[in-house]
Formats: sequence, structure tokens, C-alpha cells
Amino acid sequence: MGRKALGHGFYIIDNKFILHFNSEVYRKFYPVIDFESFEVVESNGSTFHYFKDSKHVYVDSYMNRFAILPDARPSDFHILDFKSGKSSTGSNDYLFDQKLPHRFGDYRILSDFYQLADQAVYFNYLHQVKGADLATFELLYAGQVGNVAKDQHQVYFRDKIVEEADAASFSFLDACFSGEYYRECDHTYYAKDKNYAYYIDTLAAAFKIIKTKAVDQFQFKVIDEVGYAYDEKYRYRFGKREKLA
Repeated sequence: MGRKALGHGFYIIDNKFILHFNSEVYRKFYPVIDFESFEVVESNGSTFHYFKDSKHVYVDSYMNRFAILPDARPSDFHILDFKSGKSSTGSNDYLFDQKLPHRFGDYRILSDFYQLADQAVYFNYLHQVKGADLATFELLYAGQVGNVAKDQHQVYFRDKIVEEADAASFSFLDACFSGEYYRECDHTYYAKDKNYAYYIDTLAAAFKIIKTKAVDQFQFKVIDEVGYAYDEKYRYRFGKREKLA
């Protein structure tokens, strides 16, 4: 049995199938892969790998299943930043398995999540934030939140408009950013506008409306390392309402 080691635990067996340590992988792509020229470009040995053969470039990562990079040329493919999934070939740049609409150098970075390119706002390089007004587009607590923004017309969460939110009066509760520790303080926050309050979990991609009747009294406190929001009748833990005693 022919066994060719590729490194990082990968082996090609008899030019017919691929093992990662002792498990067969990528069977669906066997009709496409050229086993003779297939090689590892870079790998962390467990959850993230780039490969190429004579015809294609492939990526398998914690962000995507094994895939062919569209229009990538093996001859000049190179990795720009392995940890962040940035790579390039010819006239195309890639984020993990996605071909970008622009080159990385054409983007102006606003935060870890928002970029500007060709007179448009993008979320994570790929998704255009449609309708965003460039002149008034601003990030709210960009250092801590990063993926919530607004302009003079709309509030945005990731690349979507928060239809119910009033942009003119929308703001986070400053007490969420006082520096006082509370559980999940790096991704759970409260905000409000003239009509509603909001619970926002940036990690779980949740933007929940709280229809309090006392939005002007809506506030945030930390008690025993737990963050609570309050109005005159209720307190809210992770956005869930509890009647005050």
C-alpha cells in the first residue's frame, strides 16, 4: 500500500484517498482532487488547512467546510494572514473560502467588522450594508462592540437594518462600559432609543427589543458580577424580564 505523508497528520493512500491521522477525509472531492500533486500549503494540524494541487486551491477551516477557492490559481496562491483566513492569488483576495468583491488594500478599516470600499460600507469585507449613509455612518463603542453602527437614518446590527430602532435617539447605556466587571461583559449590552430598550448579544447575533413602558427610566447596574437592566417595574437579566419585588 502506497502511503505518502503530507505533514500535519495528512496522508495520501495509493493516490486514492486521504487520511487525517486515522480518519478518511474529503471523500466528496476525490473526483476533483489530483492526488499526484495534492499538497498542504499551511495547516495548524487540527482545524484549519490550506491545500493545493495542479488545478485548484482548497481550504478547510473552523469557518467553512472543505471547499475549492473560486478562481484561485495554484501557481501564485499565497497566504496573507493565516490566523485571520486572508489569502490572495492573481487579481483576487479571499477571506477563508469567500472571494472578496474588492482587494484587501482597497478597504478602509472602520473596525474589526466594518470597512469602506468603493463608496460603500461593508460588514466583514463581504456583505454590503445597503443604504448606509457614508457621511453620517458611525460606530458606537467601536472598541468594545464593533458590529453595531448607525447613520442619520438607520441603526445597523452587523449588515442588517434594525427596522424598529430610531437612529436619532439610539444609544448604548453608558454604564455597560464603565469598566465594572459583569458576566459576559465582552458581548452583552443594553441600549435604548425614544421608543424601546434593547438587549444586544454580539456573539449570539441577538438584537432583542424590550417594550418597556418606562424607557426614560431604563438603566443598567451590576450586582454580584451580574449585569441587570431596570425600569420602574422590572429588571432584565440577559434580556429576560423579572418582576421587581
